[in-house]
Amino acid sequence: MKNQKLFTLCIILTFFMILISCGKEGTHEQKENNTGSQESHYRTITDMAGRKVTIPEEIDSVYATHTIGTLFVYTLNPELVAGWNFALQDAEKEFIKEQYYNLPILGRWKGTGSSNTEEIILAHPDIIINMGDLTENFITESDEMQQLLGIPVVMIDGTLTNQDKAYEFAGDLLNLENRSASLAEYSRTVLNHMVSKASTLSDQEKISVYYGAGMDGLETIPKGSINTETLSLVGGLNIADPGMEKNLRRMNVSIEQLLTWNPPFIILSTLSSNNKQLFESIQENEKWEGIKAVADNHVFEIPYGPYDWFSQPPTILRILGVQWLGNLLYPDLYNLDIEEEIKNFYSLFFSLDLSDAQVGELISHSIRADY
Repeated sequence: MKNQKLFTLCIILTFFMILISCGKEGTHEQKENNTGSQESHYRTITDMAGRKVTIPEEIDSVYATHTIGTLFVYTLNPELVAGWNFALQDAEKEFIKEQYYNLPILGRWKGTGSSNTEEIILAHPDIIINMGDLTENFITESDEMQQLLGIPVVMIDGTLTNQDKAYEFAGDLLNLENRSASLAEYSRTVLNHMVSKASTLSDQEKISVYYGAGMDGLETIPKGSINTETLSLVGGLNIADPGMEKNLRRMNVSIEQLLTWNPPFIILSTLSSNNKQLFESIQENEKWEGIKAVADNHVFEIPYGPYDWFSQPPTILRILGVQWLGNLLYPDLYNLDIEEEIKNFYSLFFSLDLSDAQVGELISHSIRADY
């Protein structure tokens, strides 16, 4: 009899445990699905690619799939950055506040099976930002990423011409309306000014430019790529026009082709030029001396800090890059104090007060001697 009572008690306890478990699951499901209830702390937004995404009301941590998005979030509020895509180098640390040096290295998203998938999940970001192109390929990537990781993925337009709109969108997304408004206004004012000035240039007045990258300077970005927005926006002409698809991001050229093009201006990426040695090597290389830009001392480095101001990667720094490049190519048209503008930019976007020495180092090989 005693054993029978004990057995009956076990059955009753098991039944109640099942009821409690079902109740918990029902409550969880209600929180997940009933986004309009007080129990829920979620809202549904439409991202810049037109996707409906349900996100937390409060966002305290963000993983961005590429450096473009990570730096974008950093300029809004560095406390939100869940981790860097790559370890910071010394040239980058100079413009990043020290307390953020040792954030986790979460890598760049490379799709399903990416080696950083586990690290991203362990970092527990509230949302993921995929910033850049809004093409169908990247929309599919975002959908697959969200399904794989179980974390909301929000797409933000990474084009330079829509930088003001990106900041406005992010202000609402991250509950940072006041901060985003100031960065959006700066971006919009600069863009409108540059577009207005560039529109006054005739085709005959526009200057052709060769963009050089790689260890030998013989890699370039062809005309029509999103990565050359900076050049086209100021009214420059990309001399590398192979007539290929506009989404081609990089191509190799020969010195013979470069001699044929004979560009009057050359701008050089410092990202892959062996610690800025490409600038000196071109000046000393006999193969380059027949090019007009070299003969006229019109070879310049693209400033770098914390990343490239032109396209590698194409971050928010391009809003400063267009001002530098416009002033470089057309100093009479874009008549501004570039040193003062650099200080204003870093103060607003990075909360940094640069010294004259720091500004001088940034543009040491980037300013014309004939003006």
